[in-house]
Amino acid sequence: MNKRVWINVLAAVALAWVLSDQSSAATADTTLANKMTAYLTPGATPRDAVVSIWMSNVNPVIGITLSFKFGGIDSLILDSAETNKGRATPFYVPQPLYKRENQTLLINMLIMRDSIGAKITPLPPGGGPLATLYFHTRAPFATDAFKMVAMQLPPDNTLMYITETLNTVLPEFTVVRKAPPAATSPAAGISKPVKGKPKSP
Repeated sequence: MNKRVWINVLAAVALAWVLSDQSSAATADTTLANKMTAYLTPGATPRDAVVSIWMSNVNPVIGITLSFKFGGIDSLILDSAETNKGRATPFYVPQPLYKRENQTLLINMLIMRDSIGAKITPLPPGGGPLATLYFHTRAPFATDAFKMVAMQLPPDNTLMYITETLNTVLPEFTVVRKAPPAATSPAAGISKPVKGKPKSP
């Protein structure tokens, strides 16, 4: 094989590798979406229920706002909110704000700088468990009646991601009544009593 033919062969192989990599990257990108899913499952007793919130993001993220309204059950009480290790680890999470009278929950999450001038390391694209909510009722928990929607809360809090370029992304939100997928990273996190929660009866 002469030199010109060999160069042409190498060029063709290199082009095939590039196209293959681009195709793989495109395929990988389509598996991700800016989405948040709440998985509702029964709790430890018939009066309890657990909501596991999973997120996926296409772009690197430095901030997350969770703003929800609950309904469908008169005696519903949110006991605690827990951020999960893994996806939530890089974030600073102030005390969640739960208003029982309105059945609303606000959680703000932000990646902080380690020091002045330090570079922020954003949460990379991916998916997994973000937070877990623990509820109870005075009667058996009616999972079919439970409602949870993303809602704008005063002053300007809405369900969103803040990207590393400081753009706002509004993820799709859905509630499903089944167990979440198996996590590939540790799910145990730090439980935070929600601000505004009354004492259990």
